[in-house]
Amino acid sequence: MASFFVNFFLVVLLTILFGFSSLTDGFGRHSSKTDVIVVNNLSPNIMLNFHCKSADDDLGERSLAFDTAWDWSFYVNFIDTTLYWCNFWWVDNNGKSRQEGFQIYKAKRDMKRCHNYCRYEIRSDGVYGFTGGMEPYLFHKWP
Repeated sequence: MASFFVNFFLVVLLTILFGFSSLTDGFGRHSSKTDVIVVNNLSPNIMLNFHCKSADDDLGERSLAFDTAWDWSFYVNFIDTTLYWCNFWWVDNNGKSRQEGFQIYKAKRDMKRCHNYCRYEIRSDGVYGFTGGMEPYLFHKWP
């Protein structure tokens, strides 16, 4: 009988702990939302199309005109495994179709780098990020 209660307690404890791994209301260092901003900085007259999602959230397909932005917010999970991936596609100034992908937010990489505000500019040579200062830097070069 005692082993039943021990096993029951362990199951309840594990359920609670795993529940914390996907919290959406945050706590502790995860108590504030993280904002991710995507900016189309390809070239005037080039529409940026993209589709972002995580394991839990599909944000759908979007389109951005040049020099416009789109953003979303979320709580990083308790075990810092939150990951959002975006696929981008556009037609460049030469009429060539381009398609690229990028892990736009990866908790273990970005918690210190951009913490609660991660802004990215999508350019023809890659993804530019911001860290503290106002000047963007080439964060990820397209292959």
